[in-house]
Amino acid sequence: MKLSTKKRKIGYTYGSVSGVFSFRGGKGIPFESLLEKDLLSILDFNDSVSDVISQPFTLEYIDRNGKNRRYTPDFLVYFRALPSEGMSTLSQKPLLIEVKPNEKLKKHWPEFRERYKMAARYAQENDFIFKIYDENRIRGNDLRNIELLNRYKNLVYDINEEERILEHLKVVGHTAIDHLLAYLYVTEVQLGIGLGHVWNLIGRKKIGCDIGQPLTRLSTIWLNVDESYEEGILNAIA
Repeated sequence: MKLSTKKRKIGYTYGSVSGVFSFRGGKGIPFESLLEKDLLSILDFNDSVSDVISQPFTLEYIDRNGKNRRYTPDFLVYFRALPSEGMSTLSQKPLLIEVKPNEKLKKHWPEFRERYKMAARYAQENDFIFKIYDENRIRGNDLRNIELLNRYKNLVYDINEEERILEHLKVVGHTAIDHLLAYLYVTEVQLGIGLGHVWNLIGRKKIGCDIGQPLTRLSTIWLNVDESYEEGILNAIA
């Protein structure tokens, strides 16, 4: 098995959509399917992710029939070190990811199996983790929640109301969204605006929640008191 720096060219493929995803509003990451774009949305929201590289390298190998083969994984994901309970830090191993629809995996598994086996071997030798992601792993609660929050994240709300919401959470700690709304607002119009403001603050990471569970008015939320966003969050790609 040999490593090549040559990358396959990303372009339009029949039945698929390609483009560039703005990671954290800055770095552009190419994708070549909506499924890849959805995964990038999850990675973008996950604060433990420090960087994502599209098609990081190509593996060249000889298959069991003696033919030369090439395989390029879709993404290489790096994670930032997280504080442990002691003085040291913990960091998840880099994640080498293949994104493939479940139907295609089933249909072409005999063809794919050997390349994925090579990728898993390479990952192990280089202290990575290799995983395959289909729509069953990507399109869950976390993605649905992120899509909801993204509709509110860039809306402009009254800064005084923001301070009221955050101050209330500072006092009460963890609470249900419904309880917060009932304490701060009276009319249906106020409740509706207040709920949108809560979604906005979660999307901006000022309020924390369990992103892996369905977000409703019964969801528990809390004030984010530092730059991390790990407490109570189900790691979408664990």
